[in-house]
Amino acid sequence: MPETVTVFGADREEGNSVAVFLLQDGMWKVRACVADLSSPHAKVLESAGADIITVNYDDESSIDIALKDSDKCFVLTNTDFLAPDPLQTEIKQGYRIADSCMKHKIKHVVISGHPHVHRRYGFPARHMDAKACINDYMAELGLPKTEVIFPFFFENFLTTFRPVLIGHNTYQMAVPVGETAMDAISVKQVGPIVVSLLKNSQRWIGKSCCLSAGKLRIDEYATILTQHLRPKYFKDARISVRTFVETNGEPGAQDMGNMFEFWKKGSQKMNAALTLELYPGIKQFSQWVSANKEQIQSVLDS
Repeated sequence: MPETVTVFGADREEGNSVAVFLLQDGMWKVRACVADLSSPHAKVLESAGADIITVNYDDESSIDIALKDSDKCFVLTNTDFLAPDPLQTEIKQGYRIADSCMKHKIKHVVISGHPHVHRRYGFPARHMDAKACINDYMAELGLPKTEVIFPFFFENFLTTFRPVLIGHNTYQMAVPVGETAMDAISVKQVGPIVVSLLKNSQRWIGKSCCLSAGKLRIDEYATILTQHLRPKYFKDARISVRTFVETNGEPGAQDMGNMFEFWKKGSQKMNAALTLELYPGIKQFSQWVSANKEQIQSVLDS
């Protein structure tokens, strides 16, 4: 009989990748937790055979329903920068999930985590600090868990960090990491990696897996985009963290800026060799650009 895996955050890109690959693998019963049953992600997952449910993360009984009779789960918590206290809101939601995992004797929890930034350097990155606290709490409870830490996603170049047209066929990439090489991966690769962990629970329980398909400087990412998308030309905007924060205008901009500052300090040690072991089909940035050339062109031209 197939094991049941509850996927929290199945309507967000990382969780959706996990749910999709579990379904494609065909060995699991998938319970996908979404915020909106009518969302495109929810409809696609349901048509693929997932059991779709909504979860109120502020309600312990709602989380219990999501985990009832589950064998394993993937935990992705969300930082709501519009909440009065984004850090504590996310931490409390994660603690409720952890407590429910204990109650339902979940055999393997794979959690999207992060290192402590505020504790280490004194400046907050609340979307990272919350996940670090939740991971610590799961460890204190003795949950059988594996932490996965994700780097920058290639797909961010299509959305939040989309290159900006500054002249005829010339684009700037405004990612504030200076000369530091930045680890990255495609969000589509998250699914097969997490499924690999769930399939080999005894090997990976108690481990922390810091994922990366490789690391490049921003000017190197720009060069690869130029090679594949000529006559378009890409270059590093060489934006500072301070300028990024001042011009971003979004809630949580300072937290995002502090994340880049943390990465610039070289404190997050990612492991490309381990990532390749978990998923030998991992795509490096050049391969991802080649495979997604039409989509990238469409986003840039829109």
